[in-house]
Amino acid sequence: MKVFVRKSMATAVFAAFACSAPAHAQEGGDADGFLSSLWNKTTFNALVRADFSYRTTSFQNPYNQNNMPFQDVDVPRQAYVPPALSTGLVNNALGVLGLPGLTIAQPLDWNVPIPGFSDTVKRSDFIPQNDTEYNYNTLRFTGEMDTKFTQNLRLNIRLRGIYDPEMYDLFDANDVSGLQGGIKGGGGDRYADTGKANLFEAKGRNGRNLNPLEIAGRNYMIDLPTFIVNYKTGPFDFRFGNQQIAWGQAIFFRTFDVANGLDYRRHLVIDRAIEEYEDERVSKIALRGTMQVTDTMIADGFVGKFQPDIVGNPNTPFNVVPAEFYRPLDNYYTGNYDTKIDYGLRLKADFGNWGYQAMAVSRYNPLGVFHWTESGINEGLYGGLLGSIVETSYRLKLPNCGALYNPSTCRMYSSVGEALSHTPFTMAPGGVYSAKEWFSAAAGVRLDGVDALNTAIREYPALQDVFASEVQDPEQAAHLLNTFFLGGGGSIRGNVARDYYRENVFGIGGSYVTSADPSSFLDSIILNAEVQYTPERAYTAHDLSNTPIKSDEYIFTLVAEKWYRYTESFPAAYLVVQYQHRTDSDLVGLNLRGYGGNVRNQEYRQSKGIGSADYFVFAGFQPTPNRKFVFEWAFLADAEGGLLVQPNVRWNPGNDVSVDLFYNYVDAGAWGSGRSTLQRAFDYADELSLRFTYTL
Repeated sequence: MKVFVRKSMATAVFAAFACSAPAHAQEGGDADGFLSSLWNKTTFNALVRADFSYRTTSFQNPYNQNNMPFQDVDVPRQAYVPPALSTGLVNNALGVLGLPGLTIAQPLDWNVPIPGFSDTVKRSDFIPQNDTEYNYNTLRFTGEMDTKFTQNLRLNIRLRGIYDPEMYDLFDANDVSGLQGGIKGGGGDRYADTGKANLFEAKGRNGRNLNPLEIAGRNYMIDLPTFIVNYKTGPFDFRFGNQQIAWGQAIFFRTFDVANGLDYRRHLVIDRAIEEYEDERVSKIALRGTMQVTDTMIADGFVGKFQPDIVGNPNTPFNVVPAEFYRPLDNYYTGNYDTKIDYGLRLKADFGNWGYQAMAVSRYNPLGVFHWTESGINEGLYGGLLGSIVETSYRLKLPNCGALYNPSTCRMYSSVGEALSHTPFTMAPGGVYSAKEWFSAAAGVRLDGVDALNTAIREYPALQDVFASEVQDPEQAAHLLNTFFLGGGGSIRGNVARDYYRENVFGIGGSYVTSADPSSFLDSIILNAEVQYTPERAYTAHDLSNTPIKSDEYIFTLVAEKWYRYTESFPAAYLVVQYQHRTDSDLVGLNLRGYGGNVRNQEYRQSKGIGSADYFVFAGFQPTPNRKFVFEWAFLADAEGGLLVQPNVRWNPGNDVSVDLFYNYVDAGAWGSGRSTLQRAFDYADELSLRFTYTL
């Protein structure tokens, strides 16, 4: 709810501006009353808001350092002879004996244990467990100014400031500086550069802000989500500046709402659902033009600067990227994506009870594609005797590269550390400590632990230089991983990057308003059907390959909404039922091929994927008389078994104050196994949220 700010509250600002104006302006420059007239054509509104979310479950975010899988569980690790190393030693011995023709061409399997090189690891011995009671706490100010210069020209500016008082214990990289050399920054604005978890800064690989109209620090941000010059003339309406282009208006679903990306930093996608991503859309600098073609048809188009989705940083309350990885290295600037343009056109028409719309958009997918990348961090092994053996073996093959390894693939790095700098892996604390943790973390973010390991070895040959070789099954993968964890002296951190791909999105839709007896529930139901088709859409591969998955995707959405008055003593209630079918991705755009992995009963189940995704929504609200209270609800069900339930009560006590009390109940496995649902990504987020809003 917004109301105009009383002019007296802004008088001081205007007076300061007037006093700073040139003398001639103060003395006579405003004789024609231009400034005072402009002031009278300017309106202000503003609000201050406080949000608090209290965790009501024992589960915490499993993607953050203090709550990782197997955090407080003893996990055995055993080292195995690297097949590439043993093969090289045999070949070298055969060569010394003058029998080079008997060389072993293929490495042996990872099945020969090294006696005496085993241990039991518990993550909490290195990364202490914490118990955070709060999920989300922010204070914000939003102010808006609208100036109408002429009948046709106006300026609209909205400023947003958010501060997080940090009522939770955030992970600090400095706390593990004495382990394995600490968490190295290594450039690219990794979170180790600041030590403590960074709540708001969103930067590219070169350290520049992803959002050009944002100033952010570790626990605050200030931005301009709206900065628009609006010009209207005849049937034309032009808007230029930073803006949201909301073509779709559905709860949780975004079939036509493709112009803007989403910002996941604040409350992920579990904020007040009825607001339809209003606070999550990433504004973009764009020119938007609307034309009233006929009395019943409009054309709406835009050309704008590409802006990506913004994901939460590691160890923040709603982070969704496992913190065993460094902050993803975003290639938005280094890949010149900041110079790319999105553009699109939509036609919408109404004919009696029927409505039609169609769109065509060429854009860079704002979610992007994540993939393995070189770490750039030269850090050796800390694994005691085992690490020394690997280091020594590596150095022995340098003088005669090929004696212990295939000469056609041998690279002359000066050390294991330099070789590892050309791979996605870094020896550092706070990474993955065991094969079980590796498999569990991979499955949680829709990756296949075996395929991701093999892809890293295949696409980054420097791993082969340090005696890694592809594996055949989860058991061999576990042997390889635990060997490297032991040789590395504890844990290994991963490095990923994000790139973006252009796609063409096409959509058609139709609507119909039913007619029946005015007293019947079946009267005036608004039915909408929308279809989106995107050929060759690029997705993050379930093995984090540098080559993305590309496939044609179809999205089908059905919506039925109605205003219905149950009794004359209450205002009408709003009801909406929605269904969406997606052929290749989930609601946030991750490919379905990575679904289904899990670690259960000591057994790793690989990610086999699912064929499609189906979602159901039931939402609405019912005001009481005088709107003193508004009861809201939103249900999001995944056909595979996931459930999000969000009831809300809004209280309007008067005096420009409103209070929202809503609850998020999340169950990834309300039915079924829970391995293949959208809700698996935030199953920990059962919480009670309280929002205070004061409109100035």
